[in-house]
Amino acid sequence: MALFSRISAAREPTREVADPRERLVRLAYDVAAFDGRAPSETLKSQFPQVLFEPGTGEGFRATLDRVDVVIAAADGAKPHEIDRLCAELRGCERRGRVVVFLTHPDVETTRRIVREGAGDVLLSPISEPALAATLERILAAMGRPESTGGAPRGHVVSLLKAGGGVGATAIAAQAAAMVAENGKGQRVCLVDLDVQSGMAAVYLDVTDSITMAEVLAAEGSPSEIGFAAGLVPHASGVRVLAAPHVFMPLEAITMEVVDGLIIALRRDFDLVLLDLPSAWTAWTNRALRQSDQIIMVTNLSVPHAHLTHRQLDLLVSQGLTHVPVTMVCNRCGGDAPAMISKRAVEQAIGRPFDVLIPEDRKLMGEAVNQGSAISAIRRGTKLEKALRQLVGEISAVRTAKSSMGGT
Repeated sequence: MALFSRISAAREPTREVADPRERLVRLAYDVAAFDGRAPSETLKSQFPQVLFEPGTGEGFRATLDRVDVVIAAADGAKPHEIDRLCAELRGCERRGRVVVFLTHPDVETTRRIVREGAGDVLLSPISEPALAATLERILAAMGRPESTGGAPRGHVVSLLKAGGGVGATAIAAQAAAMVAENGKGQRVCLVDLDVQSGMAAVYLDVTDSITMAEVLAAEGSPSEIGFAAGLVPHASGVRVLAAPHVFMPLEAITMEVVDGLIIALRRDFDLVLLDLPSAWTAWTNRALRQSDQIIMVTNLSVPHAHLTHRQLDLLVSQGLTHVPVTMVCNRCGGDAPAMISKRAVEQAIGRPFDVLIPEDRKLMGEAVNQGSAISAIRRGTKLEKALRQLVGEISAVRTAKSSMGGT
């Protein structure tokens, strides 16, 4: 309860819908996914435009002829059942609207179902925050209103690092501050999910922010937390959800925590930047799957080129090709010559860089030591211009998604 005494459970006001019938989405669910029960009234109230109805026992290909979304159940311990499910997914044109609840899961079975194109795979027993996050994403892809009557959803960007020491956290802090400072009132949040060695709050000198340790210790789902009211703003206006003050194991965060966290952050902010740890886990995979954009940060070196190539391959193998990836080369040129050319690295990773951020250790070091945006120290530098280009890339993806009925 300590966390909830520091913040209020802020909510956006529900918008009126002129004629809810015009926005009705039909969803058929396998009762086995809910242990024989119906979805809770809490879940239904989150999605007033969705009509939840029990399935008839027919295959989901036939069911999708009459409904918009299907929740299916499968048992990972029964290979023949998984084979049948995957065969049905392969032959289904609307398989992206199938959510699979999997009992007795294992990594390979989960990956197999995702590769066949299922909209999502959730683990049994049911986690309603996880299901709510999945439904929001599917409804957005359909161009339909999301929960709470079509309330706005913030744009979620995950930062991936091609190994440690590439400067991703400094880039995230400066980009977040730049958007908040010049974003015409946009609400921006930088979330440090590196619970072992995260430094985002230190880089912006935000000393009294809520930490992930407090979020994990709080009762209930993170979706109930009002982060906009509880997080301390930086001078630029960006708010920071900090890493814990003490070392925590990566497995302290669960997929359910990530689901609830992203629901709350989308609700409370226009732009959310997730600074992820270097290690891949089930929950980092989950965060990437729910992101609207991925920023991959690397350097000009042979080891980082190899690590970047592996990261890109992993995104493909995990079925994350639907999430746009912006490639950033940090410390490219400037006051320190690279040991390998940009062209050689681009050939090694199989794609060009989108943004080149020059080396300027003195300016970035001053910004980190003072906890300031670089524009507050010196304006018009090459470093600032490169960061503005990165902010432009984020804005371009947001605009494209908005035009397609997404965030």
